[in-house]
Amino acid sequence: MTVRVYDELSDSVRKHTAQRAFLGLLTCPVLTHQTNPQLYRGVLDNRGTLTRWVARIGYRLTTSVGVVRLHRDPAGPDLTAAPALAHPPPRRELVLRILLAAACEEVTGSTTVQYLSDAVRAASVNPACAVTPYNPHPDKDEGRRRARAERHTFLRAVEHLVHCGVLVRRTSDDGLLRQWEDDGEGIGGGFEVNSDALLQFIDPHTVHRVFTVDGRDVDEVRTATRRQRMLRRLLEDTALLYGDLHVDDADYARTQRSSLAAAAAEMSGGTVEIRAEGLVLRLPQDAPTGMVIAFPGSKRASWFALSILDGALAAGPAPDAAGRVAVPSTLVDQVTAEVGERYAEALTDDLRGGISRLRAAVEPILEDLAVVRVGPAQDWTVLPTAARFRNPRVSFQPLLTAADPADAVNGADPVDADGRVDADDGPGPINPPTTIFETEDPR
Repeated sequence: MTVRVYDELSDSVRKHTAQRAFLGLLTCPVLTHQTNPQLYRGVLDNRGTLTRWVARIGYRLTTSVGVVRLHRDPAGPDLTAAPALAHPPPRRELVLRILLAAACEEVTGSTTVQYLSDAVRAASVNPACAVTPYNPHPDKDEGRRRARAERHTFLRAVEHLVHCGVLVRRTSDDGLLRQWEDDGEGIGGGFEVNSDALLQFIDPHTVHRVFTVDGRDVDEVRTATRRQRMLRRLLEDTALLYGDLHVDDADYARTQRSSLAAAAAEMSGGTVEIRAEGLVLRLPQDAPTGMVIAFPGSKRASWFALSILDGALAAGPAPDAAGRVAVPSTLVDQVTAEVGERYAEALTDDLRGGISRLRAAVEPILEDLAVVRVGPAQDWTVLPTAARFRNPRVSFQPLLTAADPADAVNGADPVDADGRVDADDGPGPINPPTTIFETEDPR
């Protein structure tokens, strides 16, 4: 009998592989042996451990022939499930994804983009389907631009099902897809429907749970699912803030903080910080791509966001009992103007244009980081998680100028013998301005 190499690994290594697979499932809940062979093998190797862990937070792990699916069943009075996407797909694309999945149920074996498009069009014009009809080939009066946009959105829906393993490409010629997208001609490429992946993708059981009202008392449901919901928040959002919870849930989280922290650390391999405002999960350095945002990175918009955030905290009122700081919109505008003026030379073209444009660039960044919530009146609520990005320091290096045209052509820096750059050493810049940023806690 052949002994698998995995069975000979130490307990610590096996636990680490299980943690990696668990985090991978949170970022890629539907996968096949073709779309992600490494994660698929990791899930199978640690199926027993992963099944216990996902049951601990009220999820389900199902495996079939070559397919793995993590089902995030709703739980609690609010039917909490997966966290909202930072950048959700447009509504039209989401509708076409659903219609495309329904069309795939009628396909056995191979198919083409054109065939699936016709099936989606037929389904969308059905009187029982209350959506805007899908029409990739409108009449001349409706315009070719609208038709191409419709086909482009449909191909994005196809790409999503390919990513999930529901559709498997059988033709490698991208020209067929581009021809169909541009002109609406040809087959658009060949695909095969993976019926096992499709069954896990649509998951009628989870849909039934969403639309089925629990007949039990609300407080009873909240109590029964309390630990599951607390762990879900800590693992999925990496922050469990007492101020965001129901009063009873917050009391439970405070009394059970050590137990919750231990469970989250065991499943993720990270470390949990216990603070007065709540629990914060720091994921391991080797966490899968998608779980950790590359921030602040090298983009200037991110560093302007940090500077404005730091200024808002300094100018705003004292934190409330939950550690949140309410910053009025007028004060945010004032801080934004001050930061923009202080580092005016570092502003790029997409950040110039006044306070509103700079705010429009930095607010989505801070919201994606879950450190700021922007209210209907454009007021900011700065969350306790903003403490991890404290005291950013910015230094700006002015433009360098060329000593003579030959230096400018050769790319040489106009530096004198004393090592300084003189303002009159040349007529124009040869290097873009460089901005150096630092922060005490960039993690």
